[in-house]
Amino acid sequence: MYSKRESLEKFRKLKGPLIDVRSPGEYYKGNMPNSINIPLFNDEERSIVGTIYKKHGREQAVIQGLEFIANKIDETVDTLFEAINFYKSNDLNKSFGDPILKIYCARGGMRSLSINWLLEKYNLKSITLKDGYKSYRKWTLNNFNKEWEIVVIGGKTGTGKTKLLKLLDKNNFQIIDLEGLACHRGSTFGGIGMKKQPSNEQFENLIAEKLNGFRKDIKIFVEAESANIGKCKIPHEFFSKMKNANRIEIKRSESNRLEELIKTYSIYAKE
Repeated sequence: MYSKRESLEKFRKLKGPLIDVRSPGEYYKGNMPNSINIPLFNDEERSIVGTIYKKHGREQAVIQGLEFIANKIDETVDTLFEAINFYKSNDLNKSFGDPILKIYCARGGMRSLSINWLLEKYNLKSITLKDGYKSYRKWTLNNFNKEWEIVVIGGKTGTGKTKLLKLLDKNNFQIIDLEGLACHRGSTFGGIGMKKQPSNEQFENLIAEKLNGFRKDIKIFVEAESANIGKCKIPHEFFSKMKNANRIEIKRSESNRLEELIKTYSIYAKE
């Protein structure tokens, strides 16, 4: 039997669909990777409820929130069932029984508990994250303060640093592809052919998730970067470790570098 609220450590270990019930704006700013956004309120509704809370108190805000929810209960439940069915169809472990829905909001309050209550009416198992996304962000930032043994791969543009990093990854070395996570190659033309960059907060979350899977007694290889990769900023604590890390410098001739750059960028339209 699972309690309605769980600490982040236990919450992360449980198997099941990860549901973020915050507004789309909150979700875009930063979320737990691999979560599905099923917002209880849209951005405008959240703003209205927040304003009422500040001016008239919690009770009036809850009443307004319930009015918003009442108009979309069926739609919300349908979306939750879709998430369950999608998870079950892609569950490689073929777990027996219905999965446990892992619900979180900003601080583990009314929004996640409301969804938890609603799911109970459909006899579906769910838990909420104690202290919500706020606790996850604290966990993210704490990851950068740990003692990691980093090796930086440096070299001028076009020396193939990213290719080397991917080769190390293929051979089971611990690597973090910062440019891949930032969706930017870190150069003047770095955004060409890449997906939209994540928010800076989400970039930090993605790095923390990678670190969480690593052993601290084994080297982590990263590519040399400036503090900013496009609009994403490498966390200060982690960047400080990179600056003080052992460094491998890759050297190639100018003609080799030009050839590499042409291969990388010439596949895109001239514009």
